[in-house]
Amino acid sequence: MAISTNSIIHYTDSFNILALILKEGFKIKYCAEILKLDDGTSNAAHPMISFCDIPLSDSKQHFNAYGKYGIGLTKNWAVKNGVNPVLYIDSNSLFAKSLHELIKERRKKDTNLTSSQARNILKIKAYAKNYSGHLKRKSVDISNYKYYDEREWRLVPESSKMNNATFSLDLASYNKSKETYNEKISDCRFTFKSNDISYIIVEHTSEIPKMINVLRTEYSEKCTAKELDILFSKICSTEQIIADY
Repeated sequence: MAISTNSIIHYTDSFNILALILKEGFKIKYCAEILKLDDGTSNAAHPMISFCDIPLSDSKQHFNAYGKYGIGLTKNWAVKNGVNPVLYIDSNSLFAKSLHELIKERRKKDTNLTSSQARNILKIKAYAKNYSGHLKRKSVDISNYKYYDEREWRLVPESSKMNNATFSLDLASYNKSKETYNEKISDCRFTFKSNDISYIIVEHTSEIPKMINVLRTEYSEKCTAKELDILFSKICSTEQIIADY
C-alpha cells in the first residue's frame, strides 16, 4: 500500500467553504504556530494554505481534526505553485538547535545577517513544524500527537503575491487582531483548472448531487461536456471512504 498519494488534499469544515474554493480558488490565511526548538520556542503566524498527501484509506483521524470536506489537486499543480512538504523537527535534535541559533541571531539588534538572509530564515521557519506535540482541535485532544503522520504540505506565498503584507507576525500581536491581518490578504487567491482536480470530497453521499450542481454552475463554461463528466466522477464522500476502506 502506498504511504502517500499522487495528490495533495486540502480539508475544510463545510460544504459552502468547499464550494467557494471551487469557485474562487484557495484563500490565503495566517496560521498560528508554536515551534519548540532546543531550549526555547518560536511563536509566530505565517500566511499559508495547508494540504496533506495521506491516502484516503488512512484519513479517518485527519477528517476528525481538519474537516470532512476536501479537494485534492495533482502534485503537478503543487510543483507549479511552489507547494512543499513540511520540515518536521524533533525539538531536541541537533537540527532544532541549529535553527534556534539562526532565529536568535536574526532577533539581535546588532546582527550581521543581511536583510535577505533574515527573510530566508523566516521562510525556512514557515515550513517547519514539530515532529510531535499536543493537538487540540475540534473533537481531537491528543497530548502526544505525532504531527509527522499528517504528511503536511504548505503553500507559503511571497509577500509580493499577498499585497506586500507582513510575512511573519508575532503570535501575541496576531491573536489580538486576527481579522485585521487576514483582511489585508483576503483577496489573494491561488486558482486551479478542472484537470488539476483529482478529488472532491463531501461529507455525506447525499450531498453528491448538490456538488454536481455546483460544478455545473461553475465549470460548464470552462470545460467540455466530457471534461465535466470526468470532474463529476471525482466526487466521493467521507461516508464512502470510511465504509469502504
